[in-house]
Amino acid sequence: AVVSTQSTGYVRVYNLVKQAMVRKLVCGVKWASCMAIHPKGDNLIVGSYDKTLVWFDMDLSTKPYKSLQQHKKAVRDVCFHSRLPLYSSVSDDCSAIVTHGMVYDDLVKNPLIVPVKVLRAHKPCTKYGVLCNVFHPALPWLFSGG
Repeated sequence: AVVSTQSTGYVRVYNLVKQAMVRKLVCGVKWASCMAIHPKGDNLIVGSYDKTLVWFDMDLSTKPYKSLQQHKKAVRDVCFHSRLPLYSSVSDDCSAIVTHGMVYDDLVKNPLIVPVKVLRAHKPCTKYGVLCNVFHPALPWLFSGG
């Protein structure tokens, strides 16, 4: 499946084998800037230029499970750790926020989302802050650039 966004506040999920759209998620944000899919594949985070992170549990609904406003400026990137229950978001406010995002195998339990640490090592050089981030594949290390 391929996931795409556009400025109308929707995320479209496409099945490339069938060459058809299979789902249309309603973000509730004006401009989506980035997204990341959980390693298990059922959860999606969308970041936006209007300071919001939107968490989707695609097994539950086409509407957001939770909207989070942790940043003071535009969210530029989000990523999940491949093995640990962590995700991070970076923003033009020069911060990276690491969050514990536990997804359970039991479909009755909702994901657990708990902020862990706000990292403020970057300094603004223009109107932009931190532009990208990625986790180390095996260790609990976060790399950020901007």
